Amino acid sequence: MAEGEEAVGTLRNVSRAGLFVTARELPRSGATLALSFDSPHGEYVDLRGEVRWSTRNRGGAPEGFGVRLSEPPRQFRAFFQWAMDQLGKDDEDETVDL
Repeated sequence: MAEGEEAVGTLRNVSRAGLFVTARELPRSGATLALSFDSPHGEYVDLRGEVRWSTRNRGGAPEGFGVRLSEPPRQFRAFFQWAMDQLGKDDEDETVDL
């Protein structure tokens, strides 16, 4: 994926510091991304982060990439808490598979 391009992916895993997105188009490691989605509460969540890794050339893994978030906004923190509540998780387990 070239800089400035848009692509669609699916949010598969979230944590307080980052997320995993499955997608056909994989950005390069180190790329800065702007990501957005609508939360279950109807809020628009706008995120920024850096691609830390991807599944490119990893046989058997779903196509996707990991992003380390830069200062997640209030809307993301509320979404993360909602996801933890839905799965009955507590603060000790800070990763949620969606």
